[in-house]
Amino acid sequence: MDFVTSDGIKLYYERKGNGIPCLYLHGGPGYWSKSFQHYAGKYLEKNFDMIYLDQRGCGRSEYSLSKEYSLEKIINDIEELRIFLGIKEWYIIGHSFGGILAVNYAYYFPNRTIGLILSNVTLCMYYSFMHQINKGSEILGIEKPVIKKDDFKSFVDTFYFILKELLIKGDYFKLQFLEKENKKQLDLIDQSLQSDPNFQQYVFSSKEYFQDFTLLTKNIKKRVLVITGEFDDAIGPEHYLSFKFENIVIHKIKSSHHPYIENQIEFKNIIEDFIHKDYQK
Repeated sequence: MDFVTSDGIKLYYERKGNGIPCLYLHGGPGYWSKSFQHYAGKYLEKNFDMIYLDQRGCGRSEYSLSKEYSLEKIINDIEELRIFLGIKEWYIIGHSFGGILAVNYAYYFPNRTIGLILSNVTLCMYYSFMHQINKGSEILGIEKPVIKKDDFKSFVDTFYFILKELLIKGDYFKLQFLEKENKKQLDLIDQSLQSDPNFQQYVFSSKEYFQDFTLLTKNIKKRVLVITGEFDDAIGPEHYLSFKFENIVIHKIKSSHHPYIENQIEFKNIIEDFIHKDYQK
């Protein structure tokens, strides 16, 4: 199904399941919602009225010809979709980069947010990319680079260099998966994935997205479930320690970056327990 934003961008979404409205925000930046729906939908749709959204410029949604991919615009897309669907309030599930969107939405629209479910999210891309640079250097067997924090260009260039070398060696999967077979299965789902390269380029060249959004967490009063992978080297397995939500529930799970693939039943049970406690009050 499609929804047209106020600036004329056609966004793709699917809505399935019964229960409490819940929006899923995918990672990337520049990924899509199809894989999460494939793996987690059959579990979550028993308790949630799930809405799976491909962000502007991502997956099955239209590209912005004007390259309008600002954080404010994407957050407004989410709120416009809520109004379009006639939903009073909803849970937000964010994965990876989607955590930045989820937390900003909850910050700006607290009265429309029941709670947050943050799975393997980064709330500070500088921290997470720096972790990838260091871990990637370890995998490659090279010296960890020294980067000045205020040298943004050098930081991004170094990240791309490490990423390229890991891809050449066939080792990039080690940052995101426990087993290479999981990556192969995901690649089959992603065969038709096409996203606007300008989306990722905009995010990676914008200091707006590299802000430390953990600073927002202390201002969010809603209940927050944080699921973190013990072996998640895409965001850093200790990144969650910097989150300062007032009402937080944390679950460490035996997985890397994709617990909805690698540990499906525990992932489902943690989320079910969280929402049931909300509605037993």
